[in-house]
Amino acid sequence: MRTKALLALLLIGVLALAQVNFPTRPVTIIVPWSAGGATDLLFRAIASVFPKYANGQPLVVNNIPGAGAVTGTMEFLKAPADGYTLLSLATPIITKIHWSEVKFTVDDFVPVINIVNDPSYILVNANSPYKTLEDLLNAARKNPETVTMGNGGAGGGNHLVALAFEDFVGVRFIHVPYNGGAPAIADLVAGHIDAVMAAAPEGVPQVQAGQLRCLAVLGTQRLSVFPDVPTARELGYDFTLGMWRGVAVQRGTPPEIVRALHDIFYKCMNDPEFIAKAKEMGNVLHYMDTVTFTRFVREQNAFWENLMKIKKVGEKYGK
Repeated sequence: MRTKALLALLLIGVLALAQVNFPTRPVTIIVPWSAGGATDLLFRAIASVFPKYANGQPLVVNNIPGAGAVTGTMEFLKAPADGYTLLSLATPIITKIHWSEVKFTVDDFVPVINIVNDPSYILVNANSPYKTLEDLLNAARKNPETVTMGNGGAGGGNHLVALAFEDFVGVRFIHVPYNGGAPAIADLVAGHIDAVMAAAPEGVPQVQAGQLRCLAVLGTQRLSVFPDVPTARELGYDFTLGMWRGVAVQRGTPPEIVRALHDIFYKCMNDPEFIAKAKEMGNVLHYMDTVTFTRFVREQNAFWENLMKIKKVGEKYGK
């Protein structure tokens, strides 16, 4: 009995030491979309301050785009459950579970911390004939399935937001998926598509540079980066949806490591340099601790599953 008690104390001491010493080498976060997209830019901003709170170790952003976030997510699931390979868990990964037949479920992720919850918005080219949201919707009403609406990936969050929005307002767009928000914005700037459903910071620099125009924000209030752009609610459409983005580790990751990662990212979120960058990009910071974020992710999983089943959209539940 005495020996067992001694071993237990030693184990507690070792675990406590592990927490203090974590990380002892670079930490990688997989972003399963192209560089330049919303999730990529957010975590590159986090990475710029990460070493301050992580024993001087860097956060390496590894973009693995493809198959609507499935390729990168599968790479994440192959990594050891040691806290050194993280996933940028975001709305599109949860929606993808219910859009297609994929080899992972919500149970494969251990949410650590949520960082932002950004409302979606609708962008058009600055030379577009659509000056207002009503202009865009009227064109779609008069000529159904002629207005093209880009998104960051089939079955991803902004694709689903666009589907839900067109259903809400009673129009039909032609949805054009890309391997991330960045290539969708690039094609909008080039004039290859009519509009893009996006979320901060996608398209913010292009709007501020006069290349793109934001027609409406699908949030409860206006964004600081688009102070003159009304919300859909202000325009008579009581519709709000957006993209949340946080951090997850694999199942089996020691709880001490999960706590250490939470604390590191929490400090990053409160770093003045990061806060200034997030404000510049138009992000809406929305902290959730591990317990709250875990509950929220499960609620989101149920919400999107129910929505897609009711609407009968996607490859999995579609008509």
